[in-house]
Parts: sequence; C-alpha cells; structure tokens
Amino acid sequence: MKGFKGYIGFVTLALGSASAWADLPHSSILSRYGVTTEQLPSAADVKVIEPVEAKSRFQIQPEQPYVTFRLGDGVVSQTTGNPIIDRMEQQDLARCRRLQEELVRRGGTYVSCDNSIPNMSLPR
Repeated sequence: MKGFKGYIGFVTLALGSASAWADLPHSSILSRYGVTTEQLPSAADVKVIEPVEAKSRFQIQPEQPYVTFRLGDGVVSQTTGNPIIDRMEQQDLARCRRLQEELVRRGGTYVSCDNSIPNMSLPR
C-alpha cells in the first residue's frame, strides 16, 4: 500500500512538471520583444575597490614570563624632602643589607629590603 501511494505521488509530480514545461515559451524573452543581444546596453564600468584592512580589536603582545628573578637591592628609595626621614630610611636600608649579607654567609633565607616578594618582579 505504501509503495502504491508513493507511485501516485511521483506520477502526479511528473504530470505537473510536464504541464508547467509546456506552458513556458520556447524562444528567448528578447526575441519575443524583437530585441537582439547586440542592441542591449553594455555593462557599466565597475570600479574595483581594494578592501581596507581592518584593525584588530585585540592588542597582541609577546608572552611575558611567569616569573622573573631579581634582587631588589639596587632600588633607590624615593626622597621625601625631609632630611630626618631620608636619613632614617638610609640607615634602615643599610641595616637590612648587613642582615642580608649575614644571612647569605650563614646560608639562611633571603630577606627583602624593599618590602617586595623575594625573587619576584612587580607586575607591569
């Protein structure tokens, strides 16, 4: 029964296509209106526009290392303009460096004199 219904559908589709094909004109539309292809206007000149390279929304930068090792001893503290405070900071820095030297000599751990994480650089 299924095969028979499919066959009827196929025949109906074929007959509908054949009647539509019969209704179509066999000549071109230009010949029906009496125009030849030479009488058609020429195509307009098309200007080729170069595509503009779009700027990226993302700034691609080289990959930064996860960890950089440095010693913060070379950092010079900022001066405040007050000679008493500046002298006190110099004395604290000298005391901290002496402590670092002593710890290195004894094989101890690193002490940071500039209040940074030991062996780590500041984020950029």
